[in-house]
Amino acid sequence: MTALFWQKRPSKKLIAILLFVIILITAFVFRRPIAIKSIEYLAQSQNLHVNCLDFSLDWQLNLNVKQACVTFPAGEILVQKAIWQPWSNILSIELLKVKHLTTDNSVDNEPKKENQTTSLNLPTSLPKLRISSIEIDSFELLQPLHLSVNTTSSNEWSISGDLNASVKMQQNTLVGNLVWSLSDLTNWIPQAQNLSQDNTELLAELASDESKITTLLTFDGNLLSAASSLDIASRFDVSSCPIDTVFKGNVLVGVDISSLNISLDLSQLSNNVSLLNCSLIQDYFATDDLPKLSFVFPQKVTLNRSQINLPKLQIVDTQNPLRSILLDGLNYKTTGELAVNYNISLKQPIKTKQIQAGMLDIQAQGRVSADVSALNTPQPMSWEISDANNRLVVNHLQMDRLFIGSLTTEFTLQHSGTKPLKMQGTIDSSEIQTGDIKLAKTSHTFGISGASLNDLQLSIDNQILQLDHPDANVGNISNHMDLNIQELATLSFSGHSTVTNIRAQNIKLQPITVAHLGQANVPNNTISSQHKISLEQGFLIELEQQKTKAKLLIDQQDMLALTNIMSQLENDLIIEQGNLSASIEFSLPQADQSFIALGKADFQGVSAKYQDYVLNNITYQTPLTFDSAGLQLSESTLHIDSIDVGVPISQLKANVIAKDSVLRLKQVQGEIFNGSFSTSQLWLDGRNQQVSINFQNIDLAQVVALQQQPGIKITGNINGDLPLIINKQGISIEEGWASSLSGGKLTIVDNPSFDSIKAQQPELALLENLDFTQLKSNVKFTPDGWIFFDFSLIGNNPVKKQGVNFNYSHQENIFSLLESIRLVKSVENKIEQKITQGEKK
Repeated sequence: MTALFWQKRPSKKLIAILLFVIILITAFVFRRPIAIKSIEYLAQSQNLHVNCLDFSLDWQLNLNVKQACVTFPAGEILVQKAIWQPWSNILSIELLKVKHLTTDNSVDNEPKKENQTTSLNLPTSLPKLRISSIEIDSFELLQPLHLSVNTTSSNEWSISGDLNASVKMQQNTLVGNLVWSLSDLTNWIPQAQNLSQDNTELLAELASDESKITTLLTFDGNLLSAASSLDIASRFDVSSCPIDTVFKGNVLVGVDISSLNISLDLSQLSNNVSLLNCSLIQDYFATDDLPKLSFVFPQKVTLNRSQINLPKLQIVDTQNPLRSILLDGLNYKTTGELAVNYNISLKQPIKTKQIQAGMLDIQAQGRVSADVSALNTPQPMSWEISDANNRLVVNHLQMDRLFIGSLTTEFTLQHSGTKPLKMQGTIDSSEIQTGDIKLAKTSHTFGISGASLNDLQLSIDNQILQLDHPDANVGNISNHMDLNIQELATLSFSGHSTVTNIRAQNIKLQPITVAHLGQANVPNNTISSQHKISLEQGFLIELEQQKTKAKLLIDQQDMLALTNIMSQLENDLIIEQGNLSASIEFSLPQADQSFIALGKADFQGVSAKYQDYVLNNITYQTPLTFDSAGLQLSESTLHIDSIDVGVPISQLKANVIAKDSVLRLKQVQGEIFNGSFSTSQLWLDGRNQQVSINFQNIDLAQVVALQQQPGIKITGNINGDLPLIINKQGISIEEGWASSLSGGKLTIVDNPSFDSIKAQQPELALLENLDFTQLKSNVKFTPDGWIFFDFSLIGNNPVKKQGVNFNYSHQENIFSLLESIRLVKSVENKIEQKITQGEKK
């Protein structure tokens, strides 16, 4: 029987059952390595490795995974306590840990497949999912993210924890709903946190904003769309200028997964930017006219790997619709090229604390192109402006004390990387007034050129018509200036000006030319300049400036060049010769500072003629000060060799003093009639005063010679005192006196006038030869020129040996006497000149 049994072959069915049992037992025993190898094989393209796997199956075929460890180049995944119940299709996971690691961004040599799209092929139903704890730890996050996932209904899950969201699967499309806030970005995203920390003052409020933002996400395998609903109010602090913003509405984002093209739709987002609390602009806008801006994006913004396109951006002022900026065709390439068209329109009246104007109209348009790739490099940025036309018109502009009836400026601007910067324009204004200065019209033409902003050449032509001031009038000022500007910080300039039709204090000046040269440093706020002012006949004045200090220099020059000016100051004054030099230093007045100038003036060898008076060799050197009170002159000596007023006066000296523009002479002394005279003080401001003139050793012979009477001779000297009374009526003397010192001698021979009187009074013959011991007289003078003498003469006639006591009253008009003397001398001078000219011929 036994032999029969073994000789009998088993059936195929039995063998199949036996093999199945063996395979099943083998698979159960070696389930872990088989599962690991299978998973790694199926995911070998992702370079995935299973480091640990512990699972089991119960009799209901429920899959229990105690632990699974998976690694791949981008990170690690750990699953603990997972159960999948196939009959009820439930998947439960107690813990899911995902660790995202940095990867080496090595170059993939395989060619990229372009325009590949894959639609989602989602199953009709998915397991009911419950993940108690998900921990995501990534180098892209500041801290691990803790979440949990639960199925809420068929094909819909909710995510809670650090992030609240829901995900739904419908018609091969994933739809997500995410609730988040801006503060979440700074809590989790390093870049957002760094941005807020680097701009703490600016973004402090925005970074901590917890206003909820709801984002609806949809993904069909080709296109990822996000629609976010915003309602955010925040404040930006910019240089102590708080800017209040409100963003409300929807932001739509679409991402094409295959090409990574992005579209951004901001047309449904309303925004308001308020500058009501910005103190920097409150002085330039009326309280009820502070700007409230709104940024309008009527068309979608598109982004791709190579560029960003903004078709149109309009910045409007909801407070004043006439204020707007339009940018269109903005294009930025990732290579750093930026281009945009701009159109600026602003039209409004101005009424602020600082400025008021009837109407301000600004119109500007053009195109700007730039290469911003060099912004963070030492290389200069290349930029281009084309088709730029700009116009500004202001009417009735009022700024502090400045008023401009009309101001118009127009300019064009061209620049490209291959061509130098070129800017040309004009500025015209009329009816200008500042303080007491009025200008009828000004015109300015300017041009700017340069290879870059670091090296600019500026040329300006200015013309000012009809400048009026209570003390001066100027018909025309023409000016040309050339400037070189380096690094937008330092500049040098040169130029020239011509001033014509000048009238000051009824003085008409010949044209004045000025040459300019200087340098300035803007960061240091310093300037130095030299100006050479050429008056008529080449009289030169130099003005030097260093920062706020200035110095006026007049090198020794012939005063004959100032003849025209001096003659207009005083019609009868003629400068015949002499030199003038001066040096005056002053500070340019700053705010709340009064003007003050210090210096000195030097007159050497000046000779002049005033009416018929001749002054010879005037020498005067004085320190001077000019301040808010007027001219101040320290006491200094004036010396005049001689003055011929009909009576020669020589060696005149006086100490000149000026205080608050009031002139005074002290210690006046001089020589006359071989004697001397002096006075202690004389005011020159027209005030009422009494001045006593003392004279000594006056030669009587020269005094009598004034009468030009033939045959009358006298010897001897006299002293005296003349108390002058000076007032509005003129000069008068009430109690003057004169007296001889030691007597003298009087002789009269063949004088027709005396002889006729002697015929009537024979006793006067005693005067024909008189040795006198006393001669004195009272002196009186009236403002109309009459002088009265009461002579008392005591002596004896040596021939007739008879004593003489003679009293005599005499009056003479000094003005007429001096005039006749000057007339005689004038005739004599003319005769001498003709004789001299004849001899030369």
